[in-house]
Amino acid sequence: MALALWACQTKRPHPALLFDALGPARLQAFLPRLVRSPYALFLHGIEMWRQLSWDRRKAVKNAEFCLTNSTHTLQRTTEWAPWLPKTHILPLALEDRPPAGKVDAQLLSRLGKGFLLIVGRMASLERYKGHGELLAAMPKVLAACPRAQLVVAGGGDDRERLTREAGTRGLGDSLTFTGFVSEATLAELYRRCAALVLPSRNEGFGLVYLEAMRAGKPCLALRRSAAEEIVVDGVTGLLVEPGDTVQLVKALVQLLSSAEMRSRLGEAGRKRWATQFTFDAFRNGLRPHLERLLVPASKNVRD
Repeated sequence: MALALWACQTKRPHPALLFDALGPARLQAFLPRLVRSPYALFLHGIEMWRQLSWDRRKAVKNAEFCLTNSTHTLQRTTEWAPWLPKTHILPLALEDRPPAGKVDAQLLSRLGKGFLLIVGRMASLERYKGHGELLAAMPKVLAACPRAQLVVAGGGDDRERLTREAGTRGLGDSLTFTGFVSEATLAELYRRCAALVLPSRNEGFGLVYLEAMRAGKPCLALRRSAAEEIVVDGVTGLLVEPGDTVQLVKALVQLLSSAEMRSRLGEAGRKRWATQFTFDAFRNGLRPHLERLLVPASKNVRD
């Protein structure tokens, strides 16, 4: 890939480039200005919320401009990179298409319907998705809703620790780890769940919220996070304060106890996805930025 990027920039006129992630853009740090194509860069959350290596830093600084997926991502990024070029916010989108893969009918038959669902990797170095908080809340949720179930979709090296923690909390059959699942199985999990519950602290955006909204399901998320720009509290889901277990338990019990609430929030969520987070919305938002990027490219043609 690096060789292809290098080769395309030796041509005249220079092509304009849009990098959808910081990693591949590092090549731009090694190219002199006369050789380097004009380019823009899409920044995503956690990759920018840390000290950058010199090549990543230079790749960002040399961009004509940057795009980012949320106001939250931009605010946190500028804490680490106050020198950031002009940056525009462009929310991500989710298409509506048939899911790939086969449905795991055996898994689904064990789970039934009406469960709480969290979707996300379990990484020992990134314990921010909210798995631990949900496990801590579940005993009190079960006290109020004895038939409650929490389904954890995804994999990662932290699963073993979380499994042990679930055992110490006596969650037993009320908790299921599915491991990695196909798109088709995941789509069925969304269709059958009561709500997506992802009290994540460090999402740059959170496509899983859109997945749930597309499926007509309410979302539970945290205040003061990127989720506030996707989930509307009391309209498409519920927002709780970070670290507030009492609020978290109350919100989970509310979602499990009221079919009317789930239906109302889920329907509003699907409408919000359909009007603001589709590919058409993303395409319309991206077009003026691409036109802006072509301006310096056209200067190279004249030069």
